[in-house]
Amino acid sequence: MSLKPVILLYDLNNDLVDECAALVGHTGLYTSINTYNETNALEAVQQYNRMFGLVTNKLSCVITGWNSYKKPRDQFLFRIRAEEKRSPFRNPTPVIIITEDHRKDLKSMALDPMDGNVAAYLHVDDFQKSVTDTLHKIVFGNRAQELNSIAYAKFSGEDESG
Repeated sequence: MSLKPVILLYDLNNDLVDECAALVGHTGLYTSINTYNETNALEAVQQYNRMFGLVTNKLSCVITGWNSYKKPRDQFLFRIRAEEKRSPFRNPTPVIIITEDHRKDLKSMALDPMDGNVAAYLHVDDFQKSVTDTLHKIVFGNRAQELNSIAYAKFSGEDESG
């Protein structure tokens, strides 16, 4: 029996985590770790580290959101990215953001390939339509970088025209 790819789900909105976990679980393709606070999410990331965090961890994807109680640079996404930048042997863990907060500054930081490097930025009202397809492209198609480039280009085009 082969091991299923592991997906970490974290958000302060417990219902969002549960709904996303149900969608991911229905595919039968993934194992999900549901976390409802940042401490547990960070512990899960550390548990899946390899070689003391020197090389890319074993998580296939992280699905998270924004914590409106924290400053942008203190967000979970940037805590993961800061840890990854400590070693030249680590690649960024693919991340999907699901949020209702579409502040342009947050979206820009998340999608920036040199900063947040998020593969997909989905809205909480309609993520159900695309989260499993996006996850499949990231995990089995190895397309996180491509999806990030497309989303960032689209966002940059919207930003310039609007």
